[in-house]
Amino acid sequence: MHHFENVTVVPMMRLRRHVAQGGPIWPDFDTQIGPRQCRSRIPCDLPPERPDQTRAFDQPAVWCGTLDHHFGHVIAEHMSRLPQSLAQRPDDFFLFILEVGRTRQEVPDWIWQILDWYGVPRAQIHIVTEALQVQNLSVAPQAEMLGAFDLQEAYLDLLDLNTQRHNLAAIGTDVTYVTRAGLVANGWGGHAGEGYLVDVLTRLGVHVIDPSQMAIAAQMAVYAGAKSLIFAEGSAIYGRNLLGRIAQDIHILRRRGGRDLGAMHLAKRCRDLQFHAAARRTLVAQKDAGQTLYHRNVALYNLKVVFALFHGLGYDLAAIWDDAAYHEAVRLDLIGWMENCPSHPDRFLKNLDILTDAGFQLEGPMPLPQTLPHGAQPV
Repeated sequence: MHHFENVTVVPMMRLRRHVAQGGPIWPDFDTQIGPRQCRSRIPCDLPPERPDQTRAFDQPAVWCGTLDHHFGHVIAEHMSRLPQSLAQRPDDFFLFILEVGRTRQEVPDWIWQILDWYGVPRAQIHIVTEALQVQNLSVAPQAEMLGAFDLQEAYLDLLDLNTQRHNLAAIGTDVTYVTRAGLVANGWGGHAGEGYLVDVLTRLGVHVIDPSQMAIAAQMAVYAGAKSLIFAEGSAIYGRNLLGRIAQDIHILRRRGGRDLGAMHLAKRCRDLQFHAAARRTLVAQKDAGQTLYHRNVALYNLKVVFALFHGLGYDLAAIWDDAAYHEAVRLDLIGWMENCPSHPDRFLKNLDILTDAGFQLEGPMPLPQTLPHGAQPV
């Protein structure tokens, strides 16, 4: 760990694309690496502005990061400092910052559950809401981050010890599918028609969970006991980061090209990790002529790939698959998506052309949208 004296720590000033401007003003800020928020081992955070006044904080403290209200980012970019911090500085205060304008009372319960999972005593959690002058500040480097990095075995050892501490009663399953069903119709990214896939999987006896409806400890019990875990690509993948090594296979149904979400985080945690090209065509959410919102893009399934994956695991989807029911599920998802995630008009019309070419028809009038809504950004 790094140790500093007399460090100014300020509340969040700005959070853009999950990159913070706020927190400690480290000595020699421009040349610091380990204490800062990094991606691909390169610092990406912005230097905070020095405040006019500070309040003395004379208790030993550990810098932990941002309690980002995005499930994937808070785990992938901030929580990985905790295992080493708890192992080496268990009696210190743990300092966090929040998005601008948020208060401790507005921290979602699932974030508190994650902190509980790691074993951070709530009485030792300090949310920085005013500029502090911290006399003794320690910080562990990010053990995990977005982009390229080296996942150390010593870090996985700490995660394994934490799991043992919980005496987790794992729920044994041959296959568990982790779904995003319902998000597309609300304007977010995913595979159109996933609800129908979930229905078929359930009828075939596959264990299906929606992690957004489960407590963190319950998710861990499922993840720990599955021989094979299948994720619909998205931020729920990072829930598996809360656990260490398990002799299981992990499969991810890709909906976006260009990167394998979670690859660096998961490869050393499991027996085998595979990504499956489950997207045949993609509908694009485009804010304007030049800005694509990739996290809102919607994929049409490559059913050959999906059927092959589950067939290899012993489940014959084709035996009970109903094309008409699947197309209806796709249609309903996409009508909801186009209403709740309006895109640039030119892109909107191109999406309709893609659907027609792919054999899907959306019935009823679809008014041309002008702007995209803003807010939280599920991945």
